[in-house]
Amino acid sequence: MRLLTATCILGATLTALSPSFARAAKPPVRWQIKNPPAKALKPGAKFNLALNGQIDAGWHLYALEEPTGGPVATVIGLTEGDSADLLRVDEAKPKLLLDPLFNLQTGFFETTADFVLHLQLANDAPSGATTLHVLVRYQSCNDRVCLPPHTDTVELPMTITK
Repeated sequence: MRLLTATCILGATLTALSPSFARAAKPPVRWQIKNPPAKALKPGAKFNLALNGQIDAGWHLYALEEPTGGPVATVIGLTEGDSADLLRVDEAKPKLLLDPLFNLQTGFFETTADFVLHLQLANDAPSGATTLHVLVRYQSCNDRVCLPPHTDTVELPMTITK
């Protein structure tokens, strides 16, 4: 009898939660590069990219630096083997508030998150068409729950000339 009751409770719980899991299947942040290079770049060239995240209403993601024991900070990088090096990342000024889910002051972004990536093409980058793969690892939360950290890849086609 106990097994049947536990099975019924588990089934009812999963049924009740399934709509929220369906909504969480689509990450609440969409990323894009706002200013791709307008022309071919030479090996060794330095350039900047504006990375923008559009955040669904009611959700937020965290800044590049967060306190120990808090949420997962946003991390931005490139795929190993890409033709460029990421020199540094600048972020728009995050909101600083006490996060009730972590009981810590955190920096976060709502609605939109803007970052500037400072890059340099490798000196030995081969000429021709290539693609940079910008990796964004982040944690998104609303006022009740945090999703597990998630990594998105934003592809940037570009041309390298000698």
